[in-house]
Amino acid sequence: MYQAAIVDDELDILNSTKALLADEFAKCNTAVAFDFFTASEDFLSMFESHFNYDIIFLDIEMPNIDGISVCRKIRQLSKDALVIFISNKEELVFQTFEVQPFRFIRKSELKELCPSLVDSIINELKRRSPQTFTIIENNGGDVLSFDARNIIYVEAQRKECKIVTTNGDSTVKMKLMDLEEKLESFHFVRIHRSFLVNMDYIFRITKNSIILTGGEELPISRGSSDTLKQLFINYSMS
Repeated sequence: MYQAAIVDDELDILNSTKALLADEFAKCNTAVAFDFFTASEDFLSMFESHFNYDIIFLDIEMPNIDGISVCRKIRQLSKDALVIFISNKEELVFQTFEVQPFRFIRKSELKELCPSLVDSIINELKRRSPQTFTIIENNGGDVLSFDARNIIYVEAQRKECKIVTTNGDSTVKMKLMDLEEKLESFHFVRIHRSFLVNMDYIFRITKNSIILTGGEELPISRGSSDTLKQLFINYSMS
């Protein structure tokens, strides 16, 4: 179940917002528990007490502490919090860019846009969810667990594979072909007989190599550049 907070000083609007959102999440078979706050201070007190909210719906016009200031404090504690501004102050939309909201929705358009908003939120929450898989090394070796999102690439090294992640490298006693099967559903692509790459970390594809977002260059199989480019374009647009 996801946890959500709605912050709006007008109680009637807060209740109608909750009803719309709760109904739409239910239609999508997604369980969400809502907390309600009519004062920014009360919400911040809860948030600063390390209560985790997956989704935060904020009004901008609030007494004492406005919504943008609230989001600024949220960002100090959580860079990735999913914040949606719901406000009729459309002229403030550009000011919200500083605090990186997920969406800005006009109150007058919430009912109309609620289905697409909730669909976008659910997709983003799923994207952020850990993509954990387990490896059992050959011949009864160790059992290792990885979050596929953190794997940059895998390199075959004789009878082992080096798994390069954002948190460091690991070596596993396993064939690259077997790892490829496990990672197939996590958007990895075979660029060379010795390399399997997470497409989220590809920065550039040239005729003979790919450049990763961290600057590292890996070789690609001869003649595969065009195919890899098309796979990457399709993935980026999906």
